[in-house]
Amino acid sequence: MAVDTNYRAGIKLLFKNEWGSLVATFARFEYALKLAGYLKYEKPGTSAEAGWAGFAGDLGDGFLAHCRSLPEVQVLFNAPPRLLKVDRDREVSWKKPRAVNSLSDLFLVIQDVHGSLFHGDARVHGERDGERIEAAQALLDEAWGWALQDKANARLVRFCEAFRFTQ
Repeated sequence: MAVDTNYRAGIKLLFKNEWGSLVATFARFEYALKLAGYLKYEKPGTSAEAGWAGFAGDLGDGFLAHCRSLPEVQVLFNAPPRLLKVDRDREVSWKKPRAVNSLSDLFLVIQDVHGSLFHGDARVHGERDGERIEAAQALLDEAWGWALQDKANARLVRFCEAFRFTQ
């Protein structure tokens, strides 16, 4: 059966190459976090989900201070994406963004950017979202570089080893 794919023709027009880079980098981060033991839930039998909070803890407050000094990621601090929340009668609407008070919060904002890109309203994909996507990529790049420098932390070393993508 031949399926008419015109229903999704506008999607390709919305997505840019740097957006695909964020998606691939984010996915690889989550995979490497899991392999390195950064798990959201540690109980045997639960689904393996990336534990961004543990990763944030190992990167430390120095990394947060470093990020706050980077002009290319300021949009994540000053204008994080709004959040899609459930209203009454199972309706949904965009609500105020989360506050960034810690490195864990900043990684939640990265997850929000990723989620908005793939689960958001088409109208959301505006100029500011492009800035957020580029900022999220820059922040992940900085996190990788910061983790790579810490040879004393075994989990960060495992994360860096697990992240490397080879064919």
